[in-house]
Amino acid sequence: MSNPTQATATTAKYDRDADATFTSCRQRLITYLVELNNSLDEGLEDLSQSILTRFCNSLVDYLSAGHFQVFQRLIPAPHEYAAIESTTLVAMRFNDEFGDVETVNIAQVKVALEQLALVLGTRFELEDDILLSSRG
Repeated sequence: MSNPTQATATTAKYDRDADATFTSCRQRLITYLVELNNSLDEGLEDLSQSILTRFCNSLVDYLSAGHFQVFQRLIPAPHEYAAIESTTLVAMRFNDEFGDVETVNIAQVKVALEQLALVLGTRFELEDDILLSSRG
């Protein structure tokens, strides 16, 4: 039979590692969001295309990390989960629309990115509340 103290320590380490991975994915997403916004503002189509691809890949990684490493473990309240789910749908629509484009329409991406950034800001606040309440 396993040692309960050892099992608790292993679970705590898994939780810390999962939270760190999730936080890293979120930070990378924010970095690409800022870089993409700057390249769009400058009208740099080629650079915007490259960063848009990395941003969309990072967006999917972030959503996956949140779902599999955080929300399945912490199990948010029903209203929190509904809010997370709605932001996931908005983010996936962005990815579906722009994740594999041949040519960047700077104006179109800029408008969609601004809307996504607002949605992500709301989601970040909710995630922070969920993570903080789990440590309570």
